[in-house]
Amino acid sequence: MQTSKQADLNQTKHQHLENKRKDWLRDAQGLITLLFIWGAEWVFSAAVDFALYWRDLDWLKQAAFVTAVVASLIQIWGMRKLFNTRDTPTTNDAVKSWGHPVFLVLPGALLVAAVAFMEAIGAVNPFFAPILRSFLLAIGFVQVGLLLGRPLIYLGVWLFALAAVMSVWYLGYSGVILEGMGGISLLVSGYMLRVWAR
Repeated sequence: MQTSKQADLNQTKHQHLENKRKDWLRDAQGLITLLFIWGAEWVFSAAVDFALYWRDLDWLKQAAFVTAVVASLIQIWGMRKLFNTRDTPTTNDAVKSWGHPVFLVLPGALLVAAVAFMEAIGAVNPFFAPILRSFLLAIGFVQVGLLLGRPLIYLGVWLFALAAVMSVWYLGYSGVILEGMGGISLLVSGYMLRVWAR
């Protein structure tokens, strides 16, 4: 009798946690769009890197980056109600337990700024910049996966292993491969989060 009660309690807790996660993901749908924006930018940038072997298209990479930044700012501006917590009730269980979905943007923005700053001051060799970005993205996937689900952890571990292999044996190709795979990982994670929110 006691074990049945315990099993029912565990099942109820698990279902409550699952409902909270879905509520949180529904609140964060606008932020999930950022994964698609930056995933597409990374994949496009990798394709341009591949095409650089034949033509000088470096300006196209800069244009793609600026476009992604502008699209991200437009997306964030469109969600300004999400940032203004005074206008929205914060008594929602999902907001209390997981934190406000806006905080999902902050670590990613800090990571992008850190990598951009290190590249700008020359602290990171151009060969190693894609590896650094991939490692940071992999760590981000694992961190978010601890809250939202194991598939994101597996995605982070896979990307981390790929970055390690590329850095040891295929450094010359790391820019194209890691940027492309990182972009695909962002697109896949955005799709998974959208599906989980249903």
